[in-house]
Amino acid sequence: MDKDRQQKELREKKTAFDEIRDKFKNWRFNMYLCLFLYIIFFVSVQGINKLLIENNVGRWLEKNQYVVVFIAATILGICFIADSIVTSYLKTPLQRLALKIDISPMKDKEKSEMMRLTQETNELFKETLKKFGILVIPAIIASVINTPRTMKVVDIETGENIIGRVVTDKEAQIRNEWTLFYICYLIPIIFATWRIIQFNKKLRKIEQRILNEQKKHHGS
Repeated sequence: MDKDRQQKELREKKTAFDEIRDKFKNWRFNMYLCLFLYIIFFVSVQGINKLLIENNVGRWLEKNQYVVVFIAATILGICFIADSIVTSYLKTPLQRLALKIDISPMKDKEKSEMMRLTQETNELFKETLKKFGILVIPAIIASVINTPRTMKVVDIETGENIIGRVVTDKEAQIRNEWTLFYICYLIPIIFATWRIIQFNKKLRKIEQRILNEQKKHHGS
């Protein structure tokens, strides 16, 4: 009876582990899929902006600035909706993974550590993508529809510039739009990837432990 009970417990552990591993793979795939889609969207927006919009937006604004602003606002609203969908898309697989971990026959300490790792990693991905979507994309759209303002102090009588100079678009350096600056979004993703590797190592240790228990049980 004891042998049958032990065999049943080992089967339950193996089944629980397989379910956790499957949910982990699904969760990990969703995170990197969302990251890939964000990158593709950003590259597409930058490309369209450089090739099509920058050279024509002045003419479009002269013809009907309200239509251009309305289109830009509509695109931005759609981006906000997409951002909410991505957030939900990341939460659901995490909840299913957390449930499988919680009901598994693992020790409470292991459960707590694994759930903390997955929650932390998910928040890193989710919040980084949200910040990227809220800060970067609106800035690109705003730079398209806004007319840059210049400031100078002139002599009332002569009309000559006496303080400062007019800075043109070509001379202006908007360094926070450099590609190098976007490394601030890459750093949390790298850290989250490292946490995923840690979680994967824990899964392998648990799998090896289960396999050793099975070998020991069959050997006896």
